[in-house]
Amino acid sequence: MASPQLLDYSGATDLVEQVERLRVDLARRLDPTRRAEFGQYFTPAPVARLMASMFGTPRSAVRILDAGAGAGSLSAALVERLSRLPTPPRQVTVTAYEVDPLASPSLATALTCCQAALIQSGIWFAGSLIEEDFIEAGVDMLRGGMFSRERVEFDFAILNPPYRKIHSGSRTRHLLRDIGIETSNLYSAFLAIAVRLLAPGGELVAITPRSFCNGPYFKSFRQEFLREMRLRRLHVFEARDTAFREDDVLQENVILHAVKGGTEACRVVISASGGRNNDPISTREVDCNQVV
Repeated sequence: MASPQLLDYSGATDLVEQVERLRVDLARRLDPTRRAEFGQYFTPAPVARLMASMFGTPRSAVRILDAGAGAGSLSAALVERLSRLPTPPRQVTVTAYEVDPLASPSLATALTCCQAALIQSGIWFAGSLIEEDFIEAGVDMLRGGMFSRERVEFDFAILNPPYRKIHSGSRTRHLLRDIGIETSNLYSAFLAIAVRLLAPGGELVAITPRSFCNGPYFKSFRQEFLREMRLRRLHVFEARDTAFREDDVLQENVILHAVKGGTEACRVVISASGGRNNDPISTREVDCNQVV
C-alpha cells in the first residue's frame, strides 16, 4: 500500500468527511486533461452515501469490490454504513482497484481511515489497493487456465466506473472479447466484469450514464446483465449536471442496485432526487417488466 498523505483531519467528524477532503484535494491536484484520459469523475460524499444506503444487510463477513476506486469515497461510505448497522458484520474486506498512480496515495489513506473506523467499532478489516487496470485483472481471473490468477468472489460491488469509449481495435476490446464481453464503453465493461465476480446473491450498486438503458450499442451488455442480475432499484437525478457538478459534467446519470441470481418476479424501486446533501428523495415501486 502506498504511503498515506499527511492531511489535516481536524474538524472531520466521520469517515466519509475525512475521505471527502481527500477527494477534493486529489481532484484539485490532477490535470483535467489527464482526468479526461482516465475517464475520472470522483464521487461526491452525498452521492456516495446514497449508493451505500442501497445495499442490504450483509452476513458476518463481507467482501467488497471497489473498481476504479479513485480517492476511496465509495469504499468509505459503504464501510461507514456497515459500521453503523444494528448488527454489523464481524469482518470486512475491501479490494480497491485504481490504475492511476497519482490517485493511489489518496486511496491508500482512505483505506487506512476505513481500518481505523472499523477497529474503533470492533470490526476486523483488511484493505487491498491493487494498482492495476481492472479490466486486465478481471479478464485474467475470468479467463482461467494454468497461468491465470486466482478468481476472487465478492459479496458487494460498489462502482463509479470510468466513462470512456473503447475503440474496436484496442487491446481492451480484444481482452473483453476473450471472455465474451462485447461493449463500447469502459463503464459497461467494468460492470460486466464485476457482475461475473459477484458471488451468488451478491449485490451491485453503480453510478453510470443512462446510455446503457436503450439503443443497439449496449444491447449485448443489457442482455447479459439482465440474465445474471435482478434489478432492485434505479435512482435518477432531476438535472443532468447534478451528480458531478464540480467536474462540469452534463450527463444523465443513474444509480442502479441489482442482486445476482434468482428467478422470482421482482419489483423495482424507482427514486429521484436533486443529488445534493439532504435533498428529498421521491420513490415509487413498479413491476420489473415495466422497467425492462
